[in-house]
Amino acid sequence: MKIIVIIPTYNEVDNITRLIPALAEEFKKMPQHEFGILVVDDSSPDGTADAVNKMSLEYPFVHLLLQKEKKGLGVAYTNAFKKAMNELDAEVLIEMDADFQHDPADVLRMVQEIDNGADYVIGSRFTKGGSIPQNWALYRKLLSVGGNLFSKAVLGIFSVNDFTTGFKASRVHGFVDKIDLDDVLSQGFAYKMDLLHKMYKAGAKIREIPIVFGMRDRGDSKMERNNPIESLKVVLTISVRENKSFIKFLAVGFLGLFTDLGLFNLLRITLLSSQHASATAGFFAMVVTFTFNNLWSFGDRRITSVSKTIKSFVVYGLFSYMPIIFRSWLVKTSIATFGDTFLVANTAFMVGVMIGLVWNFTIYSKIIWKNKKAT
Repeated sequence: MKIIVIIPTYNEVDNITRLIPALAEEFKKMPQHEFGILVVDDSSPDGTADAVNKMSLEYPFVHLLLQKEKKGLGVAYTNAFKKAMNELDAEVLIEMDADFQHDPADVLRMVQEIDNGADYVIGSRFTKGGSIPQNWALYRKLLSVGGNLFSKAVLGIFSVNDFTTGFKASRVHGFVDKIDLDDVLSQGFAYKMDLLHKMYKAGAKIREIPIVFGMRDRGDSKMERNNPIESLKVVLTISVRENKSFIKFLAVGFLGLFTDLGLFNLLRITLLSSQHASATAGFFAMVVTFTFNNLWSFGDRRITSVSKTIKSFVVYGLFSYMPIIFRSWLVKTSIATFGDTFLVANTAFMVGVMIGLVWNFTIYSKIIWKNKKAT
């Protein structure tokens, strides 16, 4: 089997000259396969491309794809996919960073999963046995965990725990070669979510293996990193295409928010104390959102009987309050630990909101409105 490891680079001369020999040693452990390395470099000013060309004399399985300018990580990978499939006869494509945050020894673990029948192998930081660096800033940890939970719920791929990892192996025949690489939603980092979703829709057997995601031990790369806004846009775009119930759920959520805020302020000014106004407005907002979710968001699974409607509303209310309680705790704990700053408070709040969206949509779609009509 012909396996091509694709490594995007920008100012990685110190790392790539160590990574290629390290991978070469790993390749020797699986002589039944033919390995190659394709470095895709965005015209690094530090001489990365020249170093790769020189190393290809010693390691003839090393190839270079030199791009004239930086157009984004997604462009780098899709161009490399095309070259690997069309010119290098790749049967498996492995995506990997150049900076040793991905352990070269894990490449063989990925190949073993492909040998065992997997079509798409994900090096996961968030499955059992995987990890992220302990010294990551809190906001980065929260965004990473919250973003992956959000993607899991919105895309409906519950078997995957890490949607933004950069360490993956893909089977070409029947999968990558069937994907229109010019139609990938993002030219940047967020291409990962779209490609994963396309592999999932193609029926790929997906496996996760735990990886320890390390810190850079040398250099300061200018390679593109995760853009949360772009990632959110890609996930929601896929959802619009594939899952109209979630978009309706979000719209109803905004309706509930406006109902809650509007009624709260009206009652607070005219009739009730702030505490009682908050409780009353919250209850009516739940009635509104439950009704619209039942009639519209999950209309194909609408609850019609009176007794089941009452029972479901009680369950709806109980489950809906859980993420609110968690969000309040998260904000309080984050402020107590890291200080009452705008960044800390709002990061914790938004992570709580994302986790709440994941929780609510999962509970609503899997428990209250199961995928069959209730009578």
